[in-house]
Amino acid sequence: MKKVKIKYYSAYNAIILSLLGILGLTSSCEKIGIDPVAEYGVPSAKYIVNGNVTNSTDNTPIKNIRVVMKGDTAFTDNSGNYNIVDNYGFPGNQKIDIEFADIDGATNGNFHNLDTVVEFKNPEYTNGDGNWYEGEASQELNIELDKK
Repeated sequence: MKKVKIKYYSAYNAIILSLLGILGLTSSCEKIGIDPVAEYGVPSAKYIVNGNVTNSTDNTPIKNIRVVMKGDTAFTDNSGNYNIVDNYGFPGNQKIDIEFADIDGATNGNFHNLDTVVEFKNPEYTNGDGNWYEGEASQELNIELDKK
């Protein structure tokens, strides 16, 4: 009795395998003139935020302020300018948290830290490759910090 079941299942599996093979061969894109497209990867975009950090009381630039955005870190230069990049963003509207922190204490004056959000709404991308990389979008964000 067991031998009959095994033969029955083997014949049944052979029929299914044959049908799937025929369906697979007849559904090939090359036969109907469609070029196959490599479907791997993830759409990505680069988001750049730059600006200037100044003292709120006298508008003088503040150097050595740490700027953190999505794990990337930059510091303001002697003119208070910074430039920070998120290389791995998903294309589309974005709200990105940015932290400004005075980490050197009294060296440049004691300033309060500031957490803020920069929004990219309907960003316009440049330098995309036409495939998975949409390109880069940039925005300027100038910040005034208060003394402690």
